[in-house]
Amino acid sequence: MKKIMIIISIILSYLLGLIALCYYLYLELAPKVGMDEMGRMILLFIIAIFGYLGSFLLSKHLLTRKPLKIYLILIFILYIMSLLYLTLFASDYGRSIYSFFIWNEESLNIYLSKINIIPFKTIILYITRMDRVSFINILGNLIAFAPMGFFLPLLFKKTRNLKNFLLTILSIILSIEIVQLITLLGSFDIDDLILNLLGAFLIYKLYQIKKINHFINKMFLLEN
Repeated sequence: MKKIMIIISIILSYLLGLIALCYYLYLELAPKVGMDEMGRMILLFIIAIFGYLGSFLLSKHLLTRKPLKIYLILIFILYIMSLLYLTLFASDYGRSIYSFFIWNEESLNIYLSKINIIPFKTIILYITRMDRVSFINILGNLIAFAPMGFFLPLLFKKTRNLKNFLLTILSIILSIEIVQLITLLGSFDIDDLILNLLGAFLIYKLYQIKKINHFINKMFLLEN
C-alpha cells in the first residue's frame, strides 16, 4: 500500500508540474496573452517545486539519485536558456536580434556612447539616483547570475574550489558581455559584470556554510 501511495505521489507531482509547464508555455506563446516578471517567476518556481518533488520521490523509490541528477541538469539548462534570453533577446529590455542587421553609423555611435569601462561609475549613479529603475537594475544584475553560485558547485565538483568557481563564472559573464558588445544586443558595462559576479559569489559563499551545505546535500541525496 505504501509503495502504491509513493508511485501515485510521483505521478501526481510530475503531472502537476507538466500542467504548470503547459500553462506557462501557453502564456508565453499565445498572441495577446502575457504575464509580468513576477507572475513568470512564480509559475517557474511552481514548476520547479513539482519537478523536484517527483524526482526526489522517484530517487527514493528506485534507491538511486539519478532522477534528481537529471532534474538538476534540466533545471540548469532551462536557467541558462532563460539567462541568454534575458541578456540577449528580451524585447522588454530593448533587445532585438534585428539590431545586428539594421545598424548604421548613427545607431552605432549611440550604442558605443553607452559602453562603460569605468568600474563603479554606473553603480554610483544608480545609488545616488535610487529610483525604481536604478533599484531594478542593481537587484536584477545581482540576481541574474546568483543561481550559478548554487548550480556550478552542485553539478561540477571542480567549481567547489573558490578559484575555479571565480574563473568559471567570470568566463561565463565575460562571454555574454562580449556577445552583447559584438552583436549590439544589450550594452557592455563593467558594472554589470561586477554586480553579476558579486551575486554569484554571495550565493556560492552561502552554499559553503556548513548547515546550508548539509541541508542542500540532504535535499539532493548527496554525500557530505
